[in-house]
Amino acid sequence: MVKIYSFDLDFSARPLFAPFPFVFDGVPAAGISCGISSRLAGDMVFSGDKPARPALFKALNLAASRVYGLAQIHSRQVLAVDRLNPPAVPADGMVSADRETVLSVTAADCLPVYLFDTETGAFGLLHSGWKGTGIVTRALELMAGRWHTRPEAVAAVLGPCIDSCCYQVDEARAAAFAAEFGAVPPGLAAADAALLKPVTRREGARWYLDLKAANIRLLAGAGVRNIAVCGGCTFTDDRLGSFRREGAAYTRMAALCGYY
Repeated sequence: MVKIYSFDLDFSARPLFAPFPFVFDGVPAAGISCGISSRLAGDMVFSGDKPARPALFKALNLAASRVYGLAQIHSRQVLAVDRLNPPAVPADGMVSADRETVLSVTAADCLPVYLFDTETGAFGLLHSGWKGTGIVTRALELMAGRWHTRPEAVAAVLGPCIDSCCYQVDEARAAAFAAEFGAVPPGLAAADAALLKPVTRREGARWYLDLKAANIRLLAGAGVRNIAVCGGCTFTDDRLGSFRREGAAYTRMAALCGYY
């Protein structure tokens, strides 16, 4: 049975960064860490020389040399990286088993997805917007090929993104999204299926996408049974960066995952 754990964003301990829990069979995973920066921390754009990224890493007591980011292109491309094999081409996800490597992607309405193999210690971090939905399946396949990761041993976290309350799209996009991701994964018990919200909804003439619901279906369909989901919406929570709310001068948040 799929276990869905819910949690709220908490910036009380660190106003610049909210940690998230990896939860497996009801118990928080030890050692591995993940979370996301706040809008207060500044724009975490990967390229350029803006000071926000090194300032965040310093506040987290995290050596910047350990953190790997990449040019993101709204794709389903995933790279296996470590200190000897840093990301060299654009992509939207990374997986690793190197405990000295900390993975980083940026997001500002798109969904950050965090993966942790509780058996091998391998981990992954993905940037999943509507174009890249499905990247989580690629990541699990790559982890299985590299480290024999079993989906049943994986704990997943879905971070904050624009929620279905606010992610309005045109009808054609909604129809395509539902056609690809709307089916309930076969083999799930009725109790599991009841947890899977529709991936689109209609309100009058308006259509909305649910990135979290689509990724829950993908994870469950792949065999992942422990999924923690962050409440809230980037569009309505001004502690977070949002392209749709802020416009051209939007704040990219840094998602981090690793042993730090």
